[in-house]
Amino acid sequence: MSASALGYSRRVATSVGNGMPLTWTTPTLRPVSPDELPDEVSRFPADDAADDETRLVSRLVLAIDVQGYSSRPASGQLEVQRDLCAAMERAAAATRLNRRDWYRQCAGDGELAVLPDGIDLAHVVGRFPLALERFLGEVNGSRGRGRRLRVRMAIHHGTLVLGPDASFGPAGDAPIVASRLLDARPLRQLLDERTDRDVALAVSVPVYEGVVSTGLCALPPHCFHPIRTTVKKKTYAGYVYDPDAGFPASPDSLLGNAIPFPKPHE
Repeated sequence: MSASALGYSRRVATSVGNGMPLTWTTPTLRPVSPDELPDEVSRFPADDAADDETRLVSRLVLAIDVQGYSSRPASGQLEVQRDLCAAMERAAAATRLNRRDWYRQCAGDGELAVLPDGIDLAHVVGRFPLALERFLGEVNGSRGRGRRLRVRMAIHHGTLVLGPDASFGPAGDAPIVASRLLDARPLRQLLDERTDRDVALAVSVPVYEGVVSTGLCALPPHCFHPIRTTVKKKTYAGYVYDPDAGFPASPDSLLGNAIPFPKPHE
């Protein structure tokens, strides 16, 4: 960060015991825009970063994990990271989201993202997974079966802690629930069995009951079925989205795009 960003403009002069003058510069604080901050400081959305206190907030949490990441060579892992990042950027833009507004905790094979306050939950839950599958389909159209980029995705809405005390990422139930659903065996099995799909989606009970079941979401409620997973003696419930259970043949029909959805294996 530059000195000008902190507003260094005040010089103070005094003397030491032997009478020698001593001069130094002290900072004069002024508001700083997020664009002036380095990436590691501006990871939090502006509305969360503005406070100096740790806060309990309610947010939409999205977790993604790549299938078969560790079995790829280093060059293949870098290719996956690049292509997944690009697909997520395009999917966010198609959903009228700006990924710069997300808090993102990245791993090599995926991401845990906290979306900002004030988003349209029905729009994001219904459209983002469809958009991501569409763009992953475009990526995979030029790849062989063994190199396809396929992901599991879990979405939850709940409470978490953001602020300066959350040094290693958001704390609280929301990121844990999203992560447990992401690793649930039924979701892994769905991605293994539906070889023509590139996204396997699970949502938490609050997301299903509060968003999907309203009928305002682009994903039909009857295409979901309940699942449970137990980790460390605690059970987590959710719903898995199965597009073969009555869902339209192509996610493009809900994205307003008449271009046929590419089938990577064809």
